[in-house]
Parts: sequence; structure tokens; C-alpha cells
Amino acid sequence: MQRAKRLGSSSLSKRTVQSEQKRRLILKVATEVFAERGFNETTISQISQKAKIAEGSIYHYFENKEDLLFSIPEERMEIFLSGLYENLEGVEGALNKIRKLIWYHLNFYEKNRDYVLILLQNIRLKPRFTSTRAYALIRDFSRLVVQLIEKGKNEGSIRKDVDSKLLRDAILGSIEHVTIRGSILGRLTKLTPAATPIYAFFVSGIQTHAGSVSVPLQQFLEMKNLITERSTQKPRKMEPH
Repeated sequence: MQRAKRLGSSSLSKRTVQSEQKRRLILKVATEVFAERGFNETTISQISQKAKIAEGSIYHYFENKEDLLFSIPEERMEIFLSGLYENLEGVEGALNKIRKLIWYHLNFYEKNRDYVLILLQNIRLKPRFTSTRAYALIRDFSRLVVQLIEKGKNEGSIRKDVDSKLLRDAILGSIEHVTIRGSILGRLTKLTPAATPIYAFFVSGIQTHAGSVSVPLQQFLEMKNLITERSTQKPRKMEPH
């Protein structure tokens, strides 16, 4: 009897793992197809063909194409936040954590360009996105940035008069600007080199002890270019990875 129960439990666990693996495969392939063709031009049939699974299997996991689209940032944000907390663990001081956060954010986008493309060009444009769990996770990340800035104020490393939410918006906006140039306009092959100039640009204006961060002039000029440069190129579709 006990052996039968163990076998039944093992079989159920195996089916659960296989089901989750299939769900992840669908999300991976959907990300590639959405990035290549665009949301409106993509069909569930095209995704099923590329994933080599029955079209009906997709509807077992997702209600419709939009539900599938919104499930992509939910999965990616869970991975993003898990990795971020792991990277910040053991890092001392708010400024060092902010510096690490900027680098990690750019590195994640650099490694997930198909996702970035559909996030910026498709997902955020959908009115229903703000009511999804993915959006709630993005809000959690946004609050974390504010918390780190407040921590810096309490530590004495960031000036008390700095508007925490405005600074958060400026930092995340700079990251997004670099990402747009790199992932959508195709002007940058790597995003992470922008981490140091972005950090230096902001920390030079918010830290309590001027000159405590030594950054070459060239990096300030790089940041100026990252923020002020405008491109005349039209957004391009990325090749799937």
C-alpha cells in the first residue's frame, strides 16, 4: 500500500514537472515569435508550430494570445527579482547596492533582448497590462529602488533633500533609454558598459561627500551622449535568439 502511494506520488510529481517544462517552452517560443513578427502579426498556430506542440496544448495553459503575452513578463520579472536579490546580498552600503542594481538591470536586458523588445513595443502599450501580476512585480522593483535611495539618506551617503521617487525615475529612465538604443534601434551591441557612467552621472549630484566617487571625465561624456543623443533610425525587429 505504502509503495503504491509512493509510486503514485512520484508519477504525479513527474507529470507536474513535465507540465511546467512545457509551459516554459511555450513562453520561450512565444517570446521569440512575438519579437520576430510582432504581437498583432503572430498567431497561436505559428507559436505551436515552432514549439512543435499541438495548438490545443497552448490553450490548456493560456486563455488566449493576450494572456500568453502577459504571462511572459510575469515569468521574466520573477527571474529578474530573484537574481537581483541574490546579486545584492552581501553588498554593503546603499550606493554600492544602487550601482550593482544598475549593472544587473542592464545585464538582464542585454541577455533577454527578445523579451525587452516585446516589453517596450507590445506589452506596455496594452491597457490591461496595469492590472496584471507582472505589472505588480514591476511596481515591487520600483519600490525597491526607492527603498535603497531612502537607505542611502539614512546612512548619510545620499543628501536628505533628494527627491527619492524623482531620482528613481531618472535612473530607470536612463536605463530604459540605453536599452532602447541598444535593443530596439540596434545601436549598442552591449548594454552593461553604460552601468558605470549612469551611476557616476547620478551619484555625483546626490552624494553627501563630493568627490568620493572617482570617475574619469570620459565616462561623464559617455553618459551625456547616452542621455542626449537622438537617433534618426527607425526601430527594427530583432533576429530571434
